[in-house]
Order: sequence, then C-alpha cells, then structure tokens
Amino acid sequence: MRFKHPLAGATLAVFASLLYVIFCSSSSFAQRDSFGKPDTCRIIVFQEENSNQVMASVSVFNDEELAAMTLPFRYGDGKSPIKCDSIKFWDTRTMFFDMKTELIDTVRQVVLIGLIADMSGQRPPMKKGDGEVAKIYFTIPKGAKFQDFYMDTTWVRPMNLLKFVTPEVKSVYPAFDNSKALIRGGIPLPPPTEKQKESEREKASGPEKEGKN
Repeated sequence: MRFKHPLAGATLAVFASLLYVIFCSSSSFAQRDSFGKPDTCRIIVFQEENSNQVMASVSVFNDEELAAMTLPFRYGDGKSPIKCDSIKFWDTRTMFFDMKTELIDTVRQVVLIGLIADMSGQRPPMKKGDGEVAKIYFTIPKGAKFQDFYMDTTWVRPMNLLKFVTPEVKSVYPAFDNSKALIRGGIPLPPPTEKQKESEREKASGPEKEGKN
C-alpha cells in the first residue's frame, strides 16, 4: 500500500496558492545584491544539556520588503530519533501574515514552512529588517543517542526551495547560515577532512571573489 501523508489533503489548497506566487515570480539572486548585505535566512538552535527539548529559531534579514517565503529544512537523516513537535509564529515578524502553513514530514525528517503576508489586500508586506520569523520545536527521547547534526535547507517536491518573494513578485534566493544550527545527540561529528575544509574556505571567499570581478 502506498503511504499517503496525513496532512497532504489539508495542505493542498493553501500550498497551491503559495506555489502560484512562487512560480509567477521572476528571479533575482540576493547573494549578488549590490546595495548592501545579502538577504539571509539563518537558524539558531537552543538546546540545554540536561533537557530533551530543542528549539530552532528561524530568522530572516531582508533589505527589501517581502510578500512571501518558502522555508524548507531538514532536521535529520530519516533515522535520527528526534521528533518535530510543532512550528510557531507567535511573537515573530510573520505573526500577522494572512497565510502561515507548515508541513512536517516525519519519514524524511523535513519541515516545509510557507508564508504569504497578504491574501485579502489589507495587510502590508514584511518590512525591511532582521529578526525571527518562525520557531520549530523538537523532542528527543530520553536516553537516546545519535550523531550530532546541523539543520540544513533542502528541496521539497514539487518545487519548494529556500526562497523569498517581493511585492513586485520578484524571487530572491537568500544566503543560508546554519553555523549555529547544531543539534546534539551525544555522538560528536567526525573532524572535517582536508577536502571539506577546502570546500568551506571556497564558500567563505565566494562573495569576496564575486565582488572583485
């Protein structure tokens, strides 16, 4: 029997509206923003040593107004004994958005957040700024041990990737910062290889190289 996600039917209509906004947007790359710092999405994980509760704070820096966002994240490898409990928007920059949708795929350990500021013609877009847009809550079974991992962005079918959309329906592909998104499972990550170190150095110097061209 083919597995059908229990939230698939309930989220189909709202994600269809979100996809319409995303697909109809033209492209712009924030990483090449010549007017200032690149638009950025970042995750900071808060995890106390003796607690089995974890909170991931998702923040956005944007130097232009935003009308919509898709925020897909992976929180394990499909085998990590960690459960995503809920996603909250209260007391964040998106608290008063008209559409706030979330899909939690417990099999692939992926969450997909879809946000549209205005569906009624009465709400303004998200202003320029920097701050929290969502909070993701997790529970780790007591006594469970697994390899530490960093939450990361991902791609979710059919065409959901990390993306912002401006009121002019221009798409922006933001930079992503997960340097503080480590979830600890008690088994430390192995030290990076020389190849991985070189790759990280290239990533870090990428914007500077672009700026010199």
